Amino acid sequence: MTHAMLEIKNLKKVYDRDLFKKKQLVVNDLSCSFLEGQCTALMGHNGAGKTTTIRMIFGLITPDSGEILFQGKPLTIDDKRCFGYMPETNKLPTNLTCEEILKHHLRVFRPKHLKPSEYKQAIEEKLKEIELWEHRHKRVGKLSKGMGRRLSWAQATIHKPNLIVLDEPMSGLDPLGYKLMVQLINKLRAEKVTIILCTHELWSIEQLCDQVHIMNHGQVVYSTLKPSASETKEASHIMTISGSNAESIQELARSHSLPLWLDMQSQNHRVELSFECYSDGVKWIQACIQNGLLIVDFQKLSALSEDRLIRYFGEEKTA
Repeated sequence: MTHAMLEIKNLKKVYDRDLFKKKQLVVNDLSCSFLEGQCTALMGHNGAGKTTTIRMIFGLITPDSGEILFQGKPLTIDDKRCFGYMPETNKLPTNLTCEEILKHHLRVFRPKHLKPSEYKQAIEEKLKEIELWEHRHKRVGKLSKGMGRRLSWAQATIHKPNLIVLDEPMSGLDPLGYKLMVQLINKLRAEKVTIILCTHELWSIEQLCDQVHIMNHGQVVYSTLKPSASETKEASHIMTISGSNAESIQELARSHSLPLWLDMQSQNHRVELSFECYSDGVKWIQACIQNGLLIVDFQKLSALSEDRLIRYFGEEKTA
């Protein structure tokens, strides 16, 4: 059974908006979990409360109420030594070299798995992993954006965190950089590191993530870990039928007493049906074959599929 590595309970944060002391509720009774060894996407439009939540996790700001639990216990300063963070924009000192950045980071975090005498070897291995060993003496200010992103990754992971927050890790990367970053994230997943991935790139969520939380107005409005009460029926499979229309499909359903679909889309002599369960789809396949209808697609929908996330993102935006 997978346990929660990080658990947020009833977290709340209010900011003073201006001199007249108008209050802005940024995080509103937020509760969610990040499972041990899984990669969970944290999504939401700008202003949804993601950044404030991350800052509270790292202790940069204090919540007004609620609690954050790490491995079932209140979060401590020592726990945060086990955390890693890759920000969306590089904030590394521009006058230091790549090697100096990692050396300083290890001295601050003092990871238990490394002796100070082993720092040099660990830095070499990490810089080779991100293909920056040949640039180890180059100052941060002289690095390209892609190189800077890779160095930011190295700093976030060199102390071997068991929980890491990646904020738009693909930002500013060329295709080769993209490929390397995907490999690096998958390596962390294989090592069972708990990952919180903040991103707007839906393809990366379906490819890299095990779970997703979507935030709006400081709350989680959709989660694969906790379906909302309004989602009592969710499409699991989708079928596309060619050379037909809504009327003929409705007649086929009546004449063969077929299970009803959850949703129907009809356009240009194509009908798309979504079903709650696989067995409903199989009955439709049999009926379509018997009546000479061409099925051009029948597939399972993932809870992290792009189409599904876009739908929830759209609902969130209009909420």
